[in-house]
Amino acid sequence: MGRWIGKQIKQMLFVALGIGVNGFITTAQAADFSVYEVFRSLDLGENDRPPPKEFFVNMGAIQGVKKGSVLDVYRKISSFDNLAEKLGGEHLVPVGRIKVIHADERTAIARIDRYVSLEQEPALLPQSIMIGDLVRLAN
Repeated sequence: MGRWIGKQIKQMLFVALGIGVNGFITTAQAADFSVYEVFRSLDLGENDRPPPKEFFVNMGAIQGVKKGSVLDVYRKISSFDNLAEKLGGEHLVPVGRIKVIHADERTAIARIDRYVSLEQEPALLPQSIMIGDLVRLAN
């Protein structure tokens, strides 16, 4: 009987943590996917414009990403309530969109498609995509 109760408690903990019986996380969140590298090749002055930035993301074909996919980019910003002297909240602010130019099984490389208008969203200066920004497949 004691063994059965232990098994039930273990299953409840796995469900509460979002972990399936096989140990894999079953409730993947958008926060699981992010920009992990930003690359720009050297500008040798051979062209009129600088070389484009390339954004490496930890999201690939397994998550449905393929060449031409568009990903929304967000930045998680924490605010502090100075009156109560505690964390005020966390905000997920849109930064822009990137378009995939190459996709592997678990990763992808993308270039900027567009940035969010500063008139429509809170100002993120400099207006750029950074390592750690979150990514989701665009609708």
